[in-house]
Amino acid sequence: MFLDEVIITACGGDGGRGSVSWRREKYVPKGGPDGGNGGNGGNVCLVADDNTDTLSAFASQKRFTAEDGKMGGGKKCHGSDGDDLVLKVPHGTLVYEKKEGREIPSHMEGEFVLLADLEKSGDQVTIARGGRGGCGNAYFVNSIRQRPDFAELGEPGEERQYKLELKLIADIGIIGLPNVGKSTLISAISSARPRIADYPFTTLIPNLGVVKVADTSYIVCDIPGLIKGASTGKGLGDRFLRHIERCGLLVHLLDCAHSDTIAEDYQTIRKELTAYSPLLAEKQELVVINKTDLILSPQILKAIIQSLERENIEVFCTLSAATKNGTEELKKKLLPLVIVKRQKRNAPSNERQAPSNNALPVLRPHQTSSRASGYQIAQEGTTVYIRGKRIEQIVAMTDTKNASAVRRLLHILDRIGIVASLRSLKLSPQQRIFIGKTRIDPLL
Repeated sequence: MFLDEVIITACGGDGGRGSVSWRREKYVPKGGPDGGNGGNGGNVCLVADDNTDTLSAFASQKRFTAEDGKMGGGKKCHGSDGDDLVLKVPHGTLVYEKKEGREIPSHMEGEFVLLADLEKSGDQVTIARGGRGGCGNAYFVNSIRQRPDFAELGEPGEERQYKLELKLIADIGIIGLPNVGKSTLISAISSARPRIADYPFTTLIPNLGVVKVADTSYIVCDIPGLIKGASTGKGLGDRFLRHIERCGLLVHLLDCAHSDTIAEDYQTIRKELTAYSPLLAEKQELVVINKTDLILSPQILKAIIQSLERENIEVFCTLSAATKNGTEELKKKLLPLVIVKRQKRNAPSNERQAPSNNALPVLRPHQTSSRASGYQIAQEGTTVYIRGKRIEQIVAMTDTKNASAVRRLLHILDRIGIVASLRSLKLSPQQRIFIGKTRIDPLL
């Protein structure tokens, strides 16, 4: 099953909660707290893998969760960290993160923004981080609080939604109108066995084939037939046009049986490439005339080539994929061109850059600060929202069922000025107060 686009949800593992424990040993009548910290939750990562060529592994399962961290133990034993969840994707996968929520501009809400381009094998990106493990009661011992009877909960792992989009990476992409013989050609020059029939749109998915020339090989991609309006989604449309963007060069296949319209056929595809992407239109292209076995005389073929040259269309070679006449010559002529393209692509000066987003970056120091004092208060109707990365983490990890843990939280809120700020707003008893996803007004 070929799958080149999918939306998934990634969840980092929750951190393990800290332990409330007391040292108990013989001849030690007043053992102090010795509860250990919980382990960190595992991350969810994507890694480009050579042995994966489609996103079909994500067809049935759309939600992926890493392992949770384990709870801390007595004698200051640290809970074990959760294992990372590594998901393998084909190289050439674009990773888009869904942006939504109160912390981003409204014009970006619900949009997918490019996060990473896993172009080469081994490239990886973390898409959901695990939560931090909670501290045990031994962590909170100080000169004032000598017998803490509370511990932190584990921090919940991140939950993010992503769109994965595959762009096949091939040395050569074969393009053309439906039924010009693209599948027949790739089957003739490689070991690929695509579906072949005498009607248009036989090929419904791109096919990859490995072409071997002497001791060298290169990859060829057969793109499903394009028609007029493909860049706007007609026929198989722009769903497969993006796969051509990764190809080093293009082989534009023409059917010499359509001698009267062969130049128009060529221009139809060229217009769709230009409409889809100007960069795609500038990619090197080789024009190959196929089905020469249907030509009755060499003079007719020569006339077809001359008609194309009058339109400034240079013919690279002619062949018959069905009879394999000229296919060996094509393989050999393509090899040096492929080597040049590979050298340019792998050159150190050609540093890969992800497509830039035109939107200006939005700096939010109060929401990204690692200090508890970095927060913002916003009032929306009858609800007050307090936002800040560190303070939200503290609240999420507080055990609100434990009176001592709640007292510690209130002390922090008072010390960093949140309590005083809320009093200055003169809120009514009916108004609700949230820090992150936790409602705190019943605790105040």
